[in-house]
Amino acid sequence: MRTGKITYLYISICTLAALLLFTCAENDNSSQESSSPKVVQDSLSILVNSSSDPNLNIEERKQIVQEALDKVNLLPTDSIKLKHLAILSFNSVQLKDSVFFRTINKETISLARKEKDSVAMAEAYWDLGIFLDNTKLIDSTYYYYNEALAIYSKQNNQKKMAFLYNSISTIQRKLGDYAGAEQTTIKALEIFKESKNYFGMSNSYNSLGSITHSLGDIEKAIQYYKIASSYLDSLPTDKSYNQIFITNNIGVSNMLLNQYREAENSFEKVVNFKNLRTINPEFLAKAMVNLANAKKKLFSTEDLEPQYLAAIEITKEYDNTFSEATSTGHYAQYLAYIKDTVKAVQVAKKALVLSEKAENFESLLRTLNFLTLVDKKNASTYAQEYFVVDKKLKEDERKLRDKFARIRFQTDEFIERNELLAKQNELLIREKRLWSALAVLGLIGIAAILIIVIQRIKNNNLRFKQQQQESNLEIFNLLLLQQSKFDEGKKIEQERISQELHDGFLNKILGIRLVLLGLNKRQDEKSIAQRAEVITELAELSEEIRSISHELNEAAFQKMQNFIEAIKSLIKTFQTASETLKYSYKFNTDIDWDSLNSTLKINLYRIVQESIQNCIKHAEASTIFVNFDVEDNFLTVIIEDNGKGFDSKKSKKGIGFRNISSRLEKVNGTLRVDSTIGNGTKLIIRVPYLNEIDKIA
Repeated sequence: MRTGKITYLYISICTLAALLLFTCAENDNSSQESSSPKVVQDSLSILVNSSSDPNLNIEERKQIVQEALDKVNLLPTDSIKLKHLAILSFNSVQLKDSVFFRTINKETISLARKEKDSVAMAEAYWDLGIFLDNTKLIDSTYYYYNEALAIYSKQNNQKKMAFLYNSISTIQRKLGDYAGAEQTTIKALEIFKESKNYFGMSNSYNSLGSITHSLGDIEKAIQYYKIASSYLDSLPTDKSYNQIFITNNIGVSNMLLNQYREAENSFEKVVNFKNLRTINPEFLAKAMVNLANAKKKLFSTEDLEPQYLAAIEITKEYDNTFSEATSTGHYAQYLAYIKDTVKAVQVAKKALVLSEKAENFESLLRTLNFLTLVDKKNASTYAQEYFVVDKKLKEDERKLRDKFARIRFQTDEFIERNELLAKQNELLIREKRLWSALAVLGLIGIAAILIIVIQRIKNNNLRFKQQQQESNLEIFNLLLLQQSKFDEGKKIEQERISQELHDGFLNKILGIRLVLLGLNKRQDEKSIAQRAEVITELAELSEEIRSISHELNEAAFQKMQNFIEAIKSLIKTFQTASETLKYSYKFNTDIDWDSLNSTLKINLYRIVQESIQNCIKHAEASTIFVNFDVEDNFLTVIIEDNGKGFDSKKSKKGIGFRNISSRLEKVNGTLRVDSTIGNGTKLIIRVPYLNEIDKIA
C-alpha cells in the first residue's frame, strides 16, 4: 500500500523540476518498488488490492473502492476494518473525488484514534498530505506530513521517516526554501545510506538534483540525476518506469545548457515509454510538450502544433486544469514562434485564465511575461499585473516559510526528544545487558565455588573412607592378635590336658589294667578286696575325666567369647581412663558372636567406641550400660547413659552421629536415638541377623 506514496513523491519531485523551466519535469519519490498484490482467499482483500490496479480507469477503480468500502463497513472487528480502510484511504487519493477521499480518510483517522493504532494514524495523515498537495494546500500538506513524521519518529521507523523527509523537501522547494529542502533531503539520504536502500538513495539524489537545478547549478544537477539513475540500475527489479522521470529531469537540465539534441533524445525516451499513455497519461502530456519545445529550439521544420494540441487534450481528458494551463502557455509560445501572433495572444489569454483558475502561479507569471512581449498594446497592464502577482507570491511564500519554520521547529524538537529517549533506552538496554553479563559471571563464579566445595567434600569423604579403612584394618589386626592369643592359650591348655591324660590318666589306667589282669586269675578274698579298691580308683579316675571335660567346655565357651572379649577390653580401656564412670555390660551367651562376618564386627566395634566417646565428651554421665542381644531376627546393640540428654528432634547431628550412620549403612542397619533433656540418652542399633547367618552359611 505504502509504495504508492513513494511513487507519488517521485512524481512530485519531477513535476516541480519541470515547472522551473517548462513545468514538465516529474519526480517520483515514492516507490513502484512494491511487489505484486498478495494473493489471498478473502474476497474483500482482493477487492481492496484491485482498487489500485493501474490498468483500470478512474471510474472503474472508484467503483471497486466503493464496493470494498461497503463490505468493510459490515466487518465486526474494528482492527480488521481499520486494516482495509487504511489501504482504501490511499487508493482513493488518486480518484480525483475529494468528498469520496475525505470521507474514507476521516473514517480511517477516527478508527485509528479509537484503536490507538499509531501506524494506521501515520499512514492516514500521509494520505491526507498527498491529497492536500494535489489540491495545492501547501501549508496543510506540510502540517500533515510533519504529523506523520512525528509518529514515525516516535516509532523509530527510519525508512518511513526518510521517504517523508523527501516529501517535505519537495514542499520546501516549492516555497523557494532551497537550503531547508537540501538539509531535509540530506537527512533522508543519510538514513537510506545507512540501511543501503538504493531505491531511497535514488529518490534523494533525484531530489538533490532538482534543488541544485533550482539554485542554477545545472551541471551539478545533472551529476545528481545520473547518480540517482545509477542506483536504480543496481536494483534487482526492473525500474525502467522510475528511470523515465530522471530521464525527463536530465532533459530539462540539458535545455537550460542549450544542449537541445541531448534534451530531444531524453524526451523521446520518455514519450516512447511502453504503456505510458495508460500508466501516467498526464506525465506523458508534459513530456510531449517538453519534446516539442526541444524540437522548436532545434529549428525543426516539423509541424509541432499537433503535439501541443494532443498534450492539451490529454490534460482536458483527465480534468487537470493545472497541467492544461502549463501546456496551453507553451502552445502560445510556439504560435508566436511560427509568427501567428494573433492566435498566440488569444491562446496566451486562455492560458492566463486557466492558470488563475488552477492557481498555477508559475504558469501565470510565465504567461504574463509572455504577453508583455507579444501584446504590445497591453504590455504595461500585463507588466503591472506581473509585478503584483510576483510580489504577492513572494509575500505568501515568506509567510508560509515562517509558518513552516515554526512547524519544523516543533517537529524537530519532538524528533530530538524521541532520539534522546531512544538513546536513553539504548543506554538502559546496554546497562541491562551489562547487569545480565555480571549476573551470568556471578552465577559462573558461584558455580565454580560450588564445584570447588563439592570437590573438597568429595575429597574429605574420600579421606574419611580411607581413615575408616585404616581403622577397620587396625580393628581387624586387633582381632587377629586377640585370636592369636586365644589360639596360643588354647594350644597351651591342650598340651596341659594332653600331659594330664598321658602322664596321669593313661598311666593310672595302664596300672589298673595290669592289676585287673592279675586279679582276674585269682578269686580269693584278698583279690576280691583289691578289685574293689581298683574299682574305687576307676570311679575317682572317672571324676577326674569329668573335671577335664568341664574344662574343655569352658575352653569352647572362651572361643565364642573372642569378639565379646574385644568389646570388654574396649570398655575396660575407657574405664581405666575415667575412674568416675561406672560401666556395665550384658551379652546374650546363646549367640555365636564370633560367627559374624568381619565387616559387621569391625563396624559394631567402632560404633560402640564412638558412642562411649560421645557419652564421655558430651553427656556428662556417671554410668554407661552396653547390651548385645538378638530380637526378632535383628542383632540389637543398646548403649545407654544417665547423662544430661538433649532434644533429639531439634538438635543437629554431629560428625559422630554421621559416622555411626555411615557405618550402619554399610551393614543395612538402623539407628534410633531416644533422648530428652535431663533424662539421659539411649542409642538402639539394629542389624538384620538372618542376613548375617546367610553370609556365614
